[in-house]
Amino acid sequence: MVNFSDLQLHDMEPVYVQIVRHLKRAIFLGEAAVGESLPSRRELAAQLCINPNTAQKAFRLMEEEGLIQTPKKRG
Repeated sequence: MVNFSDLQLHDMEPVYVQIVRHLKRAIFLGEAAVGESLPSRRELAAQLCINPNTAQKAFRLMEEEGLIQTPKKRG
């Protein structure tokens, strides 16, 4: 599982952007591999002490940039 515990958040830019950059860095450094899982949105929010909506926004941006794929819900 990709580790976000070492992510130090700051006030210079939005938190969701920092999360996406952290994942990009992990991919670039080989710390995150194809198919490796991420914490759930709720787990990430709890781990970083952020609002779950912020975690959701980060996940949405990561999907839009093609960094992650999430399974589609079946109706």
